[in-house]
Amino acid sequence: MDQADFLLQIDDLFENADGTAQFDSVIKDLPGWGSLTFVGLIALIDDECGVAISPGEILASVTVADLIAVIESHLESSQAA
Repeated sequence: MDQADFLLQIDDLFENADGTAQFDSVIKDLPGWGSLTFVGLIALIDDECGVAISPGEILASVTVADLIAVIESHLESSQAA
């Protein structure tokens, strides 16, 4: 997963200017955060990263870096299987 590209995809999903989302950004504090972007984030992760993570795992991720770590953990698990 290209992390810089993922940040841009989050900005696009949340309809923010490129560079708004940073690794240390608190996800729920990003402009545009809401129920629709939450569902969109689930779909983005599934479509772009090829992994399905639970809504609870997203909500437990405080920062974008936390979320990326969860995604990468799922990617590693799927490659090991």
